[in-house]
Amino acid sequence: MRFKERTITMSAAILLLGLSLPTAVRGQSLEERIARLEEALAVDNGGKDDTSEESLKEKYKPKLRGILRGKYEYEPELDAERFEVRNARISLSGALPLRSSYKVEVDLQDETEIKMKDCWVGILATPNLSISVGQQRLPFSIDAHRNPSEQYFANRSFIAKQAGDVRDVGILAGYTFLTPSGEGKRPLLSLSGGLFNGSNINNQKTAWHSDCNYSVRMLFYPVEGIAIVPSIQHTAFAERQAEYTSFDIGAYWHSKSLHVEAEYLRKHYSDNVFDDCSCINSMAIYRIPFRSTRKERDYFFDGVSLLARYDYLGDHTDGKSGFVKDSSGQPTSRLALSDFERHRMTLGATFHVANKVFPTDIRLNYERYWYPGDAKPKESELDKIVCEIAIRF
Repeated sequence: MRFKERTITMSAAILLLGLSLPTAVRGQSLEERIARLEEALAVDNGGKDDTSEESLKEKYKPKLRGILRGKYEYEPELDAERFEVRNARISLSGALPLRSSYKVEVDLQDETEIKMKDCWVGILATPNLSISVGQQRLPFSIDAHRNPSEQYFANRSFIAKQAGDVRDVGILAGYTFLTPSGEGKRPLLSLSGGLFNGSNINNQKTAWHSDCNYSVRMLFYPVEGIAIVPSIQHTAFAERQAEYTSFDIGAYWHSKSLHVEAEYLRKHYSDNVFDDCSCINSMAIYRIPFRSTRKERDYFFDGVSLLARYDYLGDHTDGKSGFVKDSSGQPTSRLALSDFERHRMTLGATFHVANKVFPTDIRLNYERYWYPGDAKPKESELDKIVCEIAIRF
C-alpha cells in the first residue's frame, strides 16, 4: 500500500525543527533537566567552578539509576488474580569532558521482554542548548513523556500506554529560555523537537526513507509551579504503510503537597485509514507528610499520597494488527481496531516508605472501567484492584 504525496516535505520538517530549537534532552525527567540547568546557572552567576581532581571524578562518574516494580492485580468480574514484574529498568548516564553526555537504559522485564529503551550520545553546546543522537523517547505529551520512576499510578494512563508513547531513533535538540536576571532566572520556556526514522527501533539498519517523522514539544511556565504543554507529532506506523498526526495540549500545577494535571490528545490518521481518535487524561495527587521528631529508623512511612484520575480513550488502532480483510481475504484500506472506546476512573493511595537511599512506594489502586456500545474488552482491561511495590535507586 502506498501513500499520497506528503503535504509536509523533508525540508519543511527540518525548518520546523530549526524554528523550534527544542528542550533539554538529557534524560526523561523534567526535574533532573531543570536541576542541571540551575547548577550551570549557579556557576554563571558567580559560583566557583571546582576543578579539583576529586570534583572532576565526581562530575564525570557514571550515574547508575533504576526502578523495580512488582505488582498484584485482582479482577472481581473474572474472580481471577495475577502477579507481575512490570519493570526491572536500569540506566547508566553521565557527562564527559568537552560538554558531551550519554545515556543507556535497558528494561530487563518489560511485559516479559528485555527491551532497550534509551541509547544516545549528546552534546551540551551551552547550559541552555543540547543535542542528542540515538534511540530516545519522542518529545510529546505530558504523561506519555514520563519515565516509570516518575509515574504516580500503578498503571499508565491511556495517553501514556496506547495513544502517545513513542520511542524512535533520530536526532533531538532542545533549548530553554530563562526569565530576566532580575526575576531570579528560572526557566520560562522550553522547546524541544527532532527528526526520527519512523521505523521499528529494531530495524535501524534498513531504515532508509525519503522522509522523516518529527515531534515538537513546548513547555511554558507563566509562573513557578504552573506549566502549559502543547505538542505535535507525525509518525509513520503499521510497517510504514500508514501515518498519523497527533496534537496534544495539557497543563499542570505542581506544589509541595498538590499536583493537578489535565491533558487532551487528538490523533488524526492520514488517508482515512482509521477514524480520528480522542484521548483525555486528568489527575489530582495530594501528599500528606508524616511529621515526626523521631529518627528515620524509628518509623516506617514518612507520608501518604491520595490519588484520583479520570481518563478516556476513543476507538484506537496501533497498526500492529494490519489492515482489515474483505470477504475474499484481501486487505482493505482500513486498519484493524486494537483498542475499544472506554472510560476509566482510578482511585488510590500511595504509602511512601521512609528510605532516602532507595525511595520506595507501596501503591493501592482501584480501577473502574466503562465500555460504551458492543465493546469486547481484553481480560486485562476490566475493573481491578492493584497493589504495587516500586523501588527506585
